[in-house]
Amino acid sequence: MNEAAIRDLLAADLSVLEEGMELVKIEQYIPKSLGTRNFLDILAKDRTGQWVIIEVKKTNAAARQAAHEVFKYVDAIQRYFGVRKDEIRAIVASVEWTELLVPFSMLRNETSIAVEGVQLLPDIFGKSLGIRPIEPVQVDQGRYLAPWHELNLYNDEASLKRGIASYDHCCKAKGIDNYVLLVLKAADDFNEKASLALNLALQQIAENFGDGAPEEIPIHFRQFDRFDYILYFAPQILSREFCLAVLAQHPETFEEVQACTEDMDTEAELCTLHENLYDFDPCPHRDRFEIGYASKLSQKLLIDEEWTIERVERRGTFARNTLLSDKAIIEELKGATGSSRQSFKRSVSFSNRAHIASAKEGLTEALLTNPAWLAQIKRVLDEASAAWPDGSARINLFGPSSGIFTLYYIATEGSDSHLPQYEVAVFDAAEQLVSTYFGLLVPDGQPIALQPLLDKYYKGRIGDLMFLASAGFFETRDADVMDDLGLAYRTFRVDNPKGAAKYFALKDDRWRPLSLTVPWQPLQPYFDENSSLINEIVSAIGSRMHAGFHDMS
Repeated sequence: MNEAAIRDLLAADLSVLEEGMELVKIEQYIPKSLGTRNFLDILAKDRTGQWVIIEVKKTNAAARQAAHEVFKYVDAIQRYFGVRKDEIRAIVASVEWTELLVPFSMLRNETSIAVEGVQLLPDIFGKSLGIRPIEPVQVDQGRYLAPWHELNLYNDEASLKRGIASYDHCCKAKGIDNYVLLVLKAADDFNEKASLALNLALQQIAENFGDGAPEEIPIHFRQFDRFDYILYFAPQILSREFCLAVLAQHPETFEEVQACTEDMDTEAELCTLHENLYDFDPCPHRDRFEIGYASKLSQKLLIDEEWTIERVERRGTFARNTLLSDKAIIEELKGATGSSRQSFKRSVSFSNRAHIASAKEGLTEALLTNPAWLAQIKRVLDEASAAWPDGSARINLFGPSSGIFTLYYIATEGSDSHLPQYEVAVFDAAEQLVSTYFGLLVPDGQPIALQPLLDKYYKGRIGDLMFLASAGFFETRDADVMDDLGLAYRTFRVDNPKGAAKYFALKDDRWRPLSLTVPWQPLQPYFDENSSLINEIVSAIGSRMHAGFHDMS
């Protein structure tokens, strides 16, 4: 069958695409002055009355042009028939998809109209068509480090060098070309502090679970391995298809992974595929291994344990991109792009629409568990860009999404290191600070008691709550937990912060004047009024935290 015959067969029964779809015209004429090749394959309408552009292809050679043609036809239909983009849909229908899949996926990613893809399956007699929906692949959006990392510890410099060489060998064997290796050096007293903390934790566990009285249990301090270096590994995010192709080299592993990921959502599946690919032979040399993630690098390693970054080893695109600074790579590894879902940092120019769109995408990822702040910050960006179109903004967000642990750490550490907060500093064209928007956690309603909270979210068990410790204390239901704790994520604004500042609170979708004292501590009344709840949380969690060990029983 040639392309025209396939087109006519499809036009004769558009219900194979969708029930209620009606043919408007085959070979719909479009004036050449509108930049098209004159005739659209099929023009139809769906049961809601929307226009449907259907582009039909047969061979790979013809399919390569389909995505580009759809772009042109959407614009032409808008101008020729006087319709809006939201009144148009497009369907790319092709027999062959080998050459078309990537440009179709890019089209889906770049256009604001609804675009679908279907593979046409003609029967051997050319009398009927079957279809198979096409799922777009993840298209290359430039630099984007995978949020799933490997943390490797080494006893000395010689072992570290061997580790770096082994990573290069392993990545080459697996076809991973683009990755970074962060080299960290231990603080002078790290090993002594770590050994002491571990021994004290073991002693505490022995006292809590041993048979004898605490004073009868002998203290035996053990010597542990010394670690002087960390090699922190992260590749550019890999596609699902790439991971599966590499894992398919080991059929048994491949079948296990497929069975394991069958019911997972897209992100969980991609995480599992990356982790299995990391474990796939050959594996790099290391003296000790841990799972790495953004908050662990930014908080535990660099702040709590005081590791210092010696250098960034770059491979592939990261080595070729000479404009990319080591600082930018480190910030991305720490989750500043939003991939950690806990932090986001970005400077944007309001005159650059791509800056704003990219920032909103990063914020959407960073605030997946916090819809309140996501909506509020997007409003802030729209409002500020309209008021200062030639200005800029600096965004700094920290949203740990740690639920009950947020209150625990605020109460026990007495600092803002675990306090959710954000700031959007707005500058005019002369780079003068004109306004500051900030987000805080504030009291909002009466909290429920700890046990009902455990019953609702953790099967009534404190041990189930402690399992969050294995995931960086990240609680996907953070917004709901905070609501039950009588807390809410709110946004505030300061106009003329360098002069006679005026304060406003965003409430019921309106900015309302706010009188406040400086410094302002909105959570202090909450802690004062709910001291029994705070004490109960500190006691329940604190009794199960032992120098980095977390009792999950």
